[in-house]
Amino acid sequence: MLLRWWNGLSFQTKLLCAIYMLCVIPTASVGLIAYRQSADSLEKRVNEDLQVIIGQFNNTLEKQVQDFERYSMLPYSTEEIFEIIASPFSPRDQWGYRELINQQRLIQLITTYPSVNSMIEGMLFYGTNGSIYGYRTSGDKSINPDYKPYEEAWYKQAIDREGGLVISGLRDEAQFNGTTFKTITIARQLIDRDFKPAAVVAVDIKPAFIQKTVRSLSFKNVHVTVAAPDGYVYSSEPEITEKLLEFRSSQNRKGTASGGGSKNASAQSGDGGVSKYASVRSGGGPESANAFRLQSTVDGNHRSWNGVEKFNEYTGWTTYLLVDREELLQESAAIKKLTLLVVLFIFIGAAVVSWLLAKGLSKPIRSLMRSMSKVEMGNFESTLSLPYERRDEIGQLQFRYNRMVTHLDELVNSIEESEKQKRNAELYALRARINPHFLYNTINSIRMLALIQQSEHIAKLLQSLSKLLHSNMKMVKDLVSLGDELELLKEYTLLMELRYTNRFVVRWKVSDAALKAQVPVMLLQPLLENAIFHGPSSMERQLRIEVSAEIADEGRTLRIVVADDGKGIDAAKVKELNDPAADGEESIGVRNVRERIRLRYGAAYGLTIDSAPGEGTKAILLLPYQPRGENADVEHAGR
Repeated sequence: MLLRWWNGLSFQTKLLCAIYMLCVIPTASVGLIAYRQSADSLEKRVNEDLQVIIGQFNNTLEKQVQDFERYSMLPYSTEEIFEIIASPFSPRDQWGYRELINQQRLIQLITTYPSVNSMIEGMLFYGTNGSIYGYRTSGDKSINPDYKPYEEAWYKQAIDREGGLVISGLRDEAQFNGTTFKTITIARQLIDRDFKPAAVVAVDIKPAFIQKTVRSLSFKNVHVTVAAPDGYVYSSEPEITEKLLEFRSSQNRKGTASGGGSKNASAQSGDGGVSKYASVRSGGGPESANAFRLQSTVDGNHRSWNGVEKFNEYTGWTTYLLVDREELLQESAAIKKLTLLVVLFIFIGAAVVSWLLAKGLSKPIRSLMRSMSKVEMGNFESTLSLPYERRDEIGQLQFRYNRMVTHLDELVNSIEESEKQKRNAELYALRARINPHFLYNTINSIRMLALIQQSEHIAKLLQSLSKLLHSNMKMVKDLVSLGDELELLKEYTLLMELRYTNRFVVRWKVSDAALKAQVPVMLLQPLLENAIFHGPSSMERQLRIEVSAEIADEGRTLRIVVADDGKGIDAAKVKELNDPAADGEESIGVRNVRERIRLRYGAAYGLTIDSAPGEGTKAILLLPYQPRGENADVEHAGR
C-alpha cells in the first residue's frame, strides 16, 4: 500500500520528500542523540573504532613477522650452509685456513638475506658442535666469542620446540663485538637430512618495523603499546606503558589468586596517586578485543584513558590502544551546539531548495519525455517544437536535443537515398564495364578469323555469338542460377574453340546442388576468358581448363573454382591481383568480379587467385549458398 502510494506521486513531490527524509530527519535524529547521550555515545563509537583498528594493526604486524619468519627457513634451500655448520669446531684463536674460508663463504651465503629486507639487522647460526657464525648489516660485524645465549629463554624455547618458530620480546643483542643493540629475535632449530639437530638460526629484526607499521596506519591521538610476556616491545609513550603493564599484571595476579578473574585492579603509583584498571565488556565475539579503562596520575595530573587490548597467538604479543578521555570528550559540547544549528539551517534550506529544484527539473523532463515518445514512433518533425528557454544544463539539453532530432532526420533520409543510388550505380557500372570488354574480344576474334580464312566457321562463330547475346539480353535480373550461368559460359567456350582450334579443352565438374545456387549474372566469363588468353604456355601444348562448383561449410557457402594447368603467374603479379586496392588495367576482369561480390555479399566473400610459375592458376570464388526461389532478390545477411 505504501509503495503504491509512493509510486503514484509526481517527481516534484518525491524529490521534496526524499530531501526531507535524507537530510532533515537524519540530522535531527543525530542531533537529538548527540544532545542526550554525548559522551557515552562518543566513547562507544571510539571503542568500536579501536576494535577495528587493533584488528587491522595485529593483522599487519602478523604478516610482517611472517615475512621475517621466511628468512629463518631459507637455510633449508642452501645445503652448503649445513655443511659449513657441521664442519669440526675449533676455537676462534685456533682457526686455520679452512675455518676462515668457511666463515667467508657462510657470510657470502647469508648476506643476500638481509639485503632483501632492510629491517633485518643480522643473522646468527649456533651449531650443535659449538660453532657460531653470523653476519650483521651495520656496526661491528665480528662475532663476540665470549657471549653465549644458551641460557636465554628464546634459545631454550627454540631447542624445546625442535624446529618450531620462536619470537622473542625486545632484547639486547651482545653476540657481536662493540655496543649491544636492541632487537627482536626470530629463531628456530634447523634439522638436517638425517632429522638431527644441526643448529639454531637466529634472525635479528630491527624494532623500528613496528614504529613504521604504526606510522603507515596513520594513528591520530592514539597511544600504541605492543607487549611481550617479558616486557613491552614497542611503546609510543613509555611512561604510560609502564603503568599499564604494572596494573595489568596486578589484575592478572588478583584474578589468579581469586580463581574468578577479577574485573578491576588498583595499585599505588610512584608519585603517590592511585591507579585503576577496569575491564569493560566489548560486546563482540570471541575474536573481539577486550575493552578497558585506565586511570592514573602522570606528572601530578590525573588522567584517564579508554582502550582495547588484543592477544596475537602467532607472535605471542599483546597490543594495547589507548585514547585520552579528556581529548575525546572535548568535542562533545561543540557537537551538540553545531548539530542544533545544522538541523535548523538544513530544515529551512531544504524546504526552499527542494521546491525550486523539483519544479525546475520536472517540467523540462516531462517535455522531453513527450518528445522522445514521438521519436520512438518515427515522427521526427513533430518533436522540433520543444522550446529553448533556459541557459543552464537543462536548456542546453533541450537545444541539443532539437538539433539532434533535426540532424537525425536529415541523416536517415540522406543515408538511405545515397546508399541506394551508390549501390545501384556501382553494380550497373561494373556490369557495363564487363560487356564492352567481352564484346571487344569476341568481335576481334571474328575479325581475325575472317581475315585468316573464309569458311563455314565464321557462320558457326556468329551463330554462337548470336545465342550468347540473345541469352544475355533475356536476363533482366541480377541473379541467375549457376546452371544458366554455365550455359552462357559454354556458348562462350564454343566461340573461343572456333578461334583457338585444339588449343584448349574445358572440363565441367559441378554438383547437382550447386547448379541450383543463385549467382550474379556473367560472373564467371571474365575468369574463363583470362584462363584461355593468358594460360597457354606454348602453341604446341593443349591447355586443360576445369570449371568446378560445390557446396561447402555445411551448406552455407558455394565454392567455384576455375583452374588451368598453364604457365602460371609470378608471385608479384598474384599479390597485385589479390590486392583489392590495386588498379592495374591488365586485371580489370578480376577486379570487377571481386567488386561485384563485395558489393552484393560483403567482405566475408570474394575472389582469390592462387598461382605459381609453371604450376597453373586457380581462381577461387566464395559466395553464400542461395538456392533458386529462396531470398532471390534479398541481400545476403552478412552484407
